[in-house]
Amino acid sequence: MSNRPEFSLTQLLYFVTIAETENISEAATQLHASQSAVSSAMQRLERQLGVQLLLRQRTKGVVLTPSGRLLLDDARKILRQARELKDYSSRLQGTTAGHLDVGSCWTITPFLIPRTLAALALSRPGLKVSVHDTHTPNDLLRDGVCELVVTYGFATTEETRFTEVVTPPLYAVVGERHPLATATYATLDEFADQPLLMFNLSGTNVHYNYVQGVFRKSKAPMPPVIQVTGLESMRSLVSAGVGFMLTHHPHPTETLGGGRVALVEIVGDRPHLAIGVKTLAETRLSRRALAFVESLRAVAEQVYAPIPASPVR
Repeated sequence: MSNRPEFSLTQLLYFVTIAETENISEAATQLHASQSAVSSAMQRLERQLGVQLLLRQRTKGVVLTPSGRLLLDDARKILRQARELKDYSSRLQGTTAGHLDVGSCWTITPFLIPRTLAALALSRPGLKVSVHDTHTPNDLLRDGVCELVVTYGFATTEETRFTEVVTPPLYAVVGERHPLATATYATLDEFADQPLLMFNLSGTNVHYNYVQGVFRKSKAPMPPVIQVTGLESMRSLVSAGVGFMLTHHPHPTETLGGGRVALVEIVGDRPHLAIGVKTLAETRLSRRALAFVESLRAVAEQVYAPIPASPVR
């Protein structure tokens, strides 16, 4: 047996209004509904509750039965609680002050999130954001931990909705002594004979599959791969000439180990990859979340320059 009530708040509102006016016609006028609709709603309510609520009198309108008098106070309480819940929901939607949980893909976090939080601190001082840095941001949505996550556009499912914020360039990161370190542009096939350093993300093949797709679409051979666990470890190995790495982010040239790297923009055909915001498909974002996305978009436009036209090589 289902615990779901068969009657509606509208029926309770009709009932309370009839009880207060003692007249179905006058109640219908106040409710901006037809008299027949109000009468039908009351008949359904009586059937659903299994009791008679109203005594219909030709000359005196309607009066409540004993069961109707018992229901009246409870119906008023339920309607009052519904109005309070609606007011609370409106307050939640109508302000950007409060707390927001945001997930962020860990390779994006250092490039976008600190600047976004700094911008929000100035424009929305009442908004407090908790950032959950992870390599599995979709889990934070499914588990209800975060209202939104900042991530890449691949691996979107029917359960989620992705809103693009920016399409970043693709760079090769090389050591300062690399033959292409002073080049502005290069193609992927120019790196085919060198090891590619990639993150060792156990349990997921999404990143590796994307990189394979990049080489496949550019018609360049996939180079040998060296797996590394940390971003700064990878940058240090690149600076030492161990290999190169691919990134969509504007890395600094200095490494923690004292080495230097250079960014060379990759030109040629490649899969479309966007950075954006992912939410559950049925989620309607709060004002706090919308304020975060607005700030994120403004920061992303500053961090990632538009991809220039490919030069003739």
